[in-house]
Amino acid sequence: MKYLLCGLSTRCIAESAVNAGREVVSVDFFGDLDLMKICQGVSLKRKYGVGLDFSPFLFLRASRGLVYDVVVYGAPLENYPGILELFAQQYALVGNSVDVVKNVRDWRNVYTFCKRNGILYPETLDGLDYVVKPKKSGGGVGIQRVSRYVIQKFIEGRHFSASFLGDGEKSVVVSVNEQLIGKKEFGARKFWYCGNVTPVFSDDERIEEICEKLVKEFGLRGSCGMDFVVGDDIYLMEVNPRPQATLEIVERSLNINMFVLHEHACNRILENPGNAKKTWGKAILYAEEDAIMPDTRTWLNYGWVKDVPHSFERIKKGEPVCTVIADGSDRDDCVSHLVKRAESIKLEIKR
Repeated sequence: MKYLLCGLSTRCIAESAVNAGREVVSVDFFGDLDLMKICQGVSLKRKYGVGLDFSPFLFLRASRGLVYDVVVYGAPLENYPGILELFAQQYALVGNSVDVVKNVRDWRNVYTFCKRNGILYPETLDGLDYVVKPKKSGGGVGIQRVSRYVIQKFIEGRHFSASFLGDGEKSVVVSVNEQLIGKKEFGARKFWYCGNVTPVFSDDERIEEICEKLVKEFGLRGSCGMDFVVGDDIYLMEVNPRPQATLEIVERSLNINMFVLHEHACNRILENPGNAKKTWGKAILYAEEDAIMPDTRTWLNYGWVKDVPHSFERIKKGEPVCTVIADGSDRDDCVSHLVKRAESIKLEIKR
């Protein structure tokens, strides 16, 4: 059986699948060197010359030239159930059904779930045709219409995610991870996701309880994620009904294969992966200015550089350059190693 891996970046899950002995093909945006090394695939960026604002229908278009039997989807396809529906008309989805995705990605349903179960959720407004404008402005400068957005109360606190497995009725929390958000060391802007560290956080019983209720309420299967903020209490922010970007560091921390666990959970087989053996982290390095990559083929040999761009590729300011991974004795030690590795890549780019 051949698996189509489909998402913005599939390198991480492709490595997991290949390590599990699966035969895979890929459609993703970047088409990075380390992905192309392990499987056949189509890069939307390279095939169609599009930017990160590409149409999600290109996933379908690009997949037509590939041979596969089933589809494994990642971010951002949970936001496009119509695309998943078109895939599902011809192929089995290894993941949550289209209906489950629709339900759990509607914030109103998650809000109702939280209210009924005594779980905090940020105050959120939707369906309002508002404009936002600077407190001091003139001539219409800086005014934006926000009818396409939801307005959500900002929750002060630390950002976390829980990686869990569901079989539609029960759940197993695999890991609780810190989210690295807006870290200048990695070129990220204020709210940008730029990596994770695992394992962290202490209130595991509360997280396990919430994940169990989510699985029962929405019928979640496979590898899923829950984002939450810890301030004066735990606030559930959103649920991601597909494998997460934490996959590769969770695998290293627990010495497991997440693709296998995802596939088994989709088939209602839940496995408890045990406890973490070591702290691992990953960081996405963003370009601080427009840059031309050096000869990046050597990066493939480092072992700690992932999502390797092509040699002499042009990358614009604010776009991701690569991912670095590192372990450590604890959270701070791990982040320190990530920062050092990011700095070494920056130096190579500037030479």
